[in-house]
Amino acid sequence: MSTNNDSQNFQRPIQTQEENSIDIKTIIIKVLSYWYLFVIFGFLALSAGYVYNRYTTNVYQVSSSIYIKEQKMGMDAAAMMTGMNFRSLGNVDNEIGILKSYMIAEKALRNLDFNVSYYAKGRLATVELYKDNPFTVEVDYSVPQMVGVRYFVKILDDGEYLLSAKAEVASKYDFNEDKYVGRVGNLNFEEKYHFGDTVNNKYNKFRIILNSHYNADNDNRMKLSFCINSMVSLVGRMSSGMSVSNMNKQASLLILTQQGTNAAKITDYLNEVCNQFIQRDLDLKNRVSDNTIKFIDNELVGIQESLSKAEVDLQRFQQGNDFMNLSTQANDLFNYLKEQEKRKAELELNLKYYTDLKVYIEANLDEPDKLIAPSAMGIQDPLLNSLVSRLVDLSSKKSTQLITSTDKNPVVISLDQQIAQTKLQLLENINNIINNARLTIKGINDNIAKLDEQVKELPETQRQLLGYERKFTYSENIYNFLMQRRSEAQILKASNTPDNEIIDTAKLSLVRKVAPRTTMIYLVALILGLAIPIAYIFLVDFFNTKIMERKDIEQATNFPIIGQIPQIESSSNTKTMVIESPKSPAAESFRSIRTNIDFITQGKERCTVLVTGDMASVGKTYISINLASIYALYGKKTVLIGFDLRKPRLYQEFGLSNKLGTTSYLANKASLDEIIQPSGKLPSLDVICAGPVPPNPAELIASDRCAQLFAELKERYDYIIIDTPPLALVTDAFLLMKYADANCYVVRQGHTNKKVFASITKDLEDRGLKINIIINGIVFSGTYGYRYSYGYGGYGYGYGYGYGYGYGYGYGTGYYGSDNHHHSKKKEGLLARILRKRRE
Repeated sequence: MSTNNDSQNFQRPIQTQEENSIDIKTIIIKVLSYWYLFVIFGFLALSAGYVYNRYTTNVYQVSSSIYIKEQKMGMDAAAMMTGMNFRSLGNVDNEIGILKSYMIAEKALRNLDFNVSYYAKGRLATVELYKDNPFTVEVDYSVPQMVGVRYFVKILDDGEYLLSAKAEVASKYDFNEDKYVGRVGNLNFEEKYHFGDTVNNKYNKFRIILNSHYNADNDNRMKLSFCINSMVSLVGRMSSGMSVSNMNKQASLLILTQQGTNAAKITDYLNEVCNQFIQRDLDLKNRVSDNTIKFIDNELVGIQESLSKAEVDLQRFQQGNDFMNLSTQANDLFNYLKEQEKRKAELELNLKYYTDLKVYIEANLDEPDKLIAPSAMGIQDPLLNSLVSRLVDLSSKKSTQLITSTDKNPVVISLDQQIAQTKLQLLENINNIINNARLTIKGINDNIAKLDEQVKELPETQRQLLGYERKFTYSENIYNFLMQRRSEAQILKASNTPDNEIIDTAKLSLVRKVAPRTTMIYLVALILGLAIPIAYIFLVDFFNTKIMERKDIEQATNFPIIGQIPQIESSSNTKTMVIESPKSPAAESFRSIRTNIDFITQGKERCTVLVTGDMASVGKTYISINLASIYALYGKKTVLIGFDLRKPRLYQEFGLSNKLGTTSYLANKASLDEIIQPSGKLPSLDVICAGPVPPNPAELIASDRCAQLFAELKERYDYIIIDTPPLALVTDAFLLMKYADANCYVVRQGHTNKKVFASITKDLEDRGLKINIIINGIVFSGTYGYRYSYGYGGYGYGYGYGYGYGYGYGYGTGYYGSDNHHHSKKKEGLLARILRKRRE
């Protein structure tokens, strides 16, 4: 038996080059062989994509932008006049939080007619109607209403409609207090009404009227419905569809996007949110002016009455007395009294403001919008103005922070501490100012009392006239002072402008559809339609346990492949294909194997070749017969010996007797000449059948008679071909390998198990035995890595061993069971026909 290392690797360079050029082609061939799966799944996937795009509710998106002005040095006009800065601190994150707040959303929704949603259902999809609904629902919000339940409206003839609703459970909502007030269960309502009639059941109170959008031809056939929404649910629904983001980190431009199922509705909502955000900024800056005007208006009510009474009294006195002028002394006295009383009036007004401010501080209120700037009342105390401005600033920061956090937030806690400290300082300052004001007023009162003593010295008429004029002047001074401050507050309010600015409003013409993304859905559907067949192909290949490609063998072992026998069509079940068609492509396949064996055995004139396999039906007997035939055709004296002692089949292929054979010689019951039989097909080919089935095949093979048999045969024949049983089932082939110069291992495409093959070849390597691989039954189907379509092979014949030893992969159905021949009938390939014609 030859053991030349070159014999195992003589094909390795060719195989490596072939692998590198075949892998990509193999994959392409595998994929294209299942083209029909790609057509089917691609069509189904695209159809599913069309249905999804057609009947899925569209989602639209619209955008707008707001510029957040950066805080600059100094203060704006309002701050300069009041000393209180209500401007935003330029914190863009806070502005984002305000835009997404419940407060802004609620204000926006209260200005929009979103409390009732209208719907129309087509064949499958339901769409929301907005500003094109054929009827209007007028809800009586003075009573609690059932919300979140769909009412279905079927328009009938004669101005009637059928109203129905079903729900297992629903909530009732009080729109006046903005809260849920109860639940309703097992709702099943259906009733006819005339349009305009009030629907007053125990669930809702409303009426339905047709509007200008009603079209009898279309709307009478449509499935219309509506739903009353609570403010809480509306805010949650609309807020969830809105997002706010910076254009970039360096910019203070905010991009607002709103998503929803109705383009016009989300456009109106986003614009209203922007308007409410800007209005909030302006309202915040107008707080000082509004509070000042309110305070002055309250004071003017009493002052106007006093002024009117004083004016009437003065006129009556002047009408009842002759006109006279005060003396120079009386006139000087009057002017001095008027100055004192004017100052006293201003101080008393300021004292009232100080008292109100003190009440606010002591009540621990946290409502800066109720404060009045000291400067608005003409108070120029720097410390007081600074403390009040700081309190307003801290309170504004806290209210802004609470939009995006809770009372437990460290920032809020810190602001609370600063507010408390500022209030203490402010309270201390106010107490000092009040005490000082009272002392000043007391001094003025003392001066006025002294002047009153001087007045008593004047004549009676002048004293009375001076008294009336003092009262009138006192009331007039206070009135003028208040009116002046009111005018200043109104001018301040008119000069206020919002710190932020809407750059781009949401426009219906710029609305775009974001879902379903038609092109993307079709693309994903197409990818899935292609991915499923590809996954199927590769999963089938991945879970395949059979040898299907040449690389399966090369990955499992380093033993050389010396031949490849494709599967072809044959009109008969004969195994002697080479004898019957010596010029056929099948003969060429075996001639190639013969040449490779000669190379392995280094051209030995006499050679013994053993043919085996791992399991039944791989075609080892077929290859043994044709290999022996190809040597015989070459003119070499050849003997084919059957060593499949457990299930002899060789005699059937040649039509010979099996009464005497290998077992007869090994059992010393016949001589060599008695067991040799002419093949009857070739003169140089003899056959030794297996003979009767013995009870101890392995013992006979291991006996000395077996060695004597091969010694005698080598003297008579040039080539000895041994047909053996499968390696995976019995050990007979192992015992015979020591007599062979070349061991041939038959692997059949689609039949040989990868793990069994790898296990057997590893065992052979561990034993130091050398084998040569012959691939049999190669079928070109476009699925695997072979591109051959010619040759003979693949004539399995149901081999079944039941001994339970070997490699444990469960082959066979019983050794002595009957089998049927299976012969594939494939059309002769194009390449096979070309080769045959060229030889002919």
